[in-house]
Amino acid sequence: MFVNDRLAPGVVELGLPPHDVYYTAYGNVPQIMVVLDVPDIAALPGILNSRRWQELKKELFQYIEDYEERVVKVDGDGGFF
Repeated sequence: MFVNDRLAPGVVELGLPPHDVYYTAYGNVPQIMVVLDVPDIAALPGILNSRRWQELKKELFQYIEDYEERVVKVDGDGGFF
């Protein structure tokens, strides 16, 4: 399966280890949301513009629709909502 075999190892390789994955069963919200940790915020623009990130997204797009990507700063309590 792409997520386990390629996507998860790929984002770890890029320095963005997965933090949480949320699945929504109903409602007008994203069905699946993945939260990645960013240990080095200064490196993030380079990661998001890297060939590897673009390759992973291109492969992911074969399986999904309505993709959104956001960078959100974590609050003092460790939450982002």
